[in-house]
Amino acid sequence: MKALAVVEPGRLETVEIPPPEIGEFEALVRIEACGICSTTDRELIHGRQPFHSKYPCILGHESVGTVVETGSRVSSFRVGDMVTRPVAIWPGEERDGFASAWGGFAEYGIVRDAKAAAANGSEAWMQDYTAQRQMVINPSLSLPDAVLSISLAETASWANHLPPVGGKTVVIAGTGIAGLSIALWCKLARAEKIIVLGRRDERLALARTLGADDVINTRICTAFPPRAKEILGGGADLFVEAVGDPDMVSHGLACLRSGGTVAIYGVSEGHRHTVSWSQAPSPASILLPPVEEHLSRHWVESAILEKWIPTGQLMTHQFGWKDVKPAFDSVFQGRTVKAMVAMCCSN
Repeated sequence: MKALAVVEPGRLETVEIPPPEIGEFEALVRIEACGICSTTDRELIHGRQPFHSKYPCILGHESVGTVVETGSRVSSFRVGDMVTRPVAIWPGEERDGFASAWGGFAEYGIVRDAKAAAANGSEAWMQDYTAQRQMVINPSLSLPDAVLSISLAETASWANHLPPVGGKTVVIAGTGIAGLSIALWCKLARAEKIIVLGRRDERLALARTLGADDVINTRICTAFPPRAKEILGGGADLFVEAVGDPDMVSHGLACLRSGGTVAIYGVSEGHRHTVSWSQAPSPASILLPPVEEHLSRHWVESAILEKWIPTGQLMTHQFGWKDVKPAFDSVFQGRTVKAMVAMCCSN
């Protein structure tokens, strides 16, 4: 089967590897599409992912596919189910000369039935990061919406751990899929006022349609903390770092009112942030909420089907396999909000 490999840092190639073989608690999945993650995929391609150092590796962690075969003791998945996050090579494992960078950019992958395994005396998969997130998708979702729902469920689960934002003021740094969807979640939670920070006018315009009351172009207004405090009449109750800039936490602290919180979603290179308390109010706090998409999946699917989420404005680009490398270039150059690669399409 074909798969997309990072053969060495900085070099992507299409390779041929054998399809995975399933065990009694596993299901074989024909992968239909995989989303491109502008943070983790970029780190893996350039050799900067702090938790991954083995190459060559098969890339992709936002995959969606259809179950085509089940192991003899599988009970949670059935042939025909659309499922999230099938992987060609299980994280932490190696086969046929390749390591796993999840392996969602491949023609086939596997999902593991953690519940069935636990019912038969083996509970290890119940706490496995990947197995937890392998779930059956509502069949009413389109393929693009199913892929997008992975990102949306991540940010929705993260936002569930924020201090209550109803009636509060919020500043969000970042106009990628994370920042834009968090703006939407804050709007749905009835935040009093939302400001979104970004460097692209077209993305800032989109942020307004998703619920931002005001925007600041930080390419033009570099001294944005005073401007944000001015707009909000004293400062923000919550500042969301969703851009992955190591200096943004310090800027966020400078945007807060007394008692405010900076919450970190963005992943900076090396997972490091600088913190300067010189302009922070007292008290102020920094929060690192967990991402538990499996706990928000059903709610996000319902929100998509109820048309609360303008998915067409978020999943902006769909590529076929022959354009997989240009797809990555497009994402990393900021020309897409969210993009996916359809595995079965030639164009």
